[in-house]
Amino acid sequence: MGAGMALAVAGCHSAPSPTPQQADGKHLYTVRCAHCHQDNDLALKKVPPDLRTVFERKTLPSGAAATDAEVQRVVLGGKGMMPAFTGRFTQEQMAGLLAYLHTGLR
Repeated sequence: MGAGMALAVAGCHSAPSPTPQQADGKHLYTVRCAHCHQDNDLALKKVPPDLRTVFERKTLPSGAAATDAEVQRVVLGGKGMMPAFTGRFTQEQMAGLLAYLHTGLR
């Protein structure tokens, strides 16, 4: 195998498979969050941030620290135009959502 081919093969890394919890969180994000935070298929004038990269920065768009506790507070309590999801997500679902968001996977 030539040097160029060896480099090409060495550079090929597949993304790690999500854990079952992360996969559950991705499903929840897709069916409950992506309408606004990814697709904006509700045609909102102010497009909400794509939350899949929320933990890539130290702060949330609001300026608050990007922590699990703060993201959970906003999701469950709502903020601005975002409705509250208290009672709509179980603690297990919330943990899965946070686990997925920490992956930064798209």
